Amino acid sequence: MSMQTKQAMRRHVSTALLLCVPMVAVSLAGAFTQSAKLKQNDPVAPSRSTFSADTPPLALSHVLISVTTGAPERRALEKAGFRIAPTVGRHDGQGTASVTVELLNGFLELVYPDPTVPVSPALQAGAEKFRLRSAWRETGYSPIGIVFNRTPATPEKFPFATWRISPEWMEKGTFMEMMTPKEMPKAVSLSIHPPSTRENENELLARDPVKGWMFLHPNGARRLTGLRVVAPSADGFPPAASYIAAHGLVKFDVGKGWLLEVTLDKGKQRKTKSLEPDLPMVIHY
Repeated sequence: MSMQTKQAMRRHVSTALLLCVPMVAVSLAGAFTQSAKLKQNDPVAPSRSTFSADTPPLALSHVLISVTTGAPERRALEKAGFRIAPTVGRHDGQGTASVTVELLNGFLELVYPDPTVPVSPALQAGAEKFRLRSAWRETGYSPIGIVFNRTPATPEKFPFATWRISPEWMEKGTFMEMMTPKEMPKAVSLSIHPPSTRENENELLARDPVKGWMFLHPNGARRLTGLRVVAPSADGFPPAASYIAAHGLVKFDVGKGWLLEVTLDKGKQRKTKSLEPDLPMVIHY
């Protein structure tokens, strides 16, 4: 099996987070509620520009942006010096597909409705929610999803409610833990998934100029090191956002509209590129 095929198989699981299908809900103790509204343009919680030097309770895995069918928005990433991985992920049963920008320690994913991909009866509601996310300019739904992995410091229970889904294609006994409540369908999607990136394998592959082509972006960017999410109102952030921000994993701010700021390699090249209006994204590298 080629590395590209392995990457595609791992990506197949990742996209389910944006659908938030109500399959198996698990409420953890200590449900967190937003008791006070955030002030305009104030962050959800104090955060750092880079991830904590100590072991955090979660580790950033990848980010998703909902786009239109066929992902023509990929051209904005290509113009910014990124290579799109050759494999297109198909999410059978969900009616979606995706393309990715592969990084050594994660990836950027553009997910879109695909009429050639079947939707199962059980996932009809979720597929409709995804369609609304892909039409975010008209619907107000968040097009942004942030995915984390567990670490040795991940607690057994979080101070906010979560729920789990375990689609048939996942390995038995594994699941995705959703941190965005089903009651907040327009909010940014936050979730925890089983690991989908093998950093050591990627580093070895990237040394080969042919086999590692998809990691060798012309702009020189290699690693995902920071994220900032901007929402048009505080209602765009689920309770988990405060917890994530307090641990320095992601910044959350209120602004004019949906925006994802991605920092690569800690911004060592001191370059910034806006991908708007094609994508609600700004890249610092």
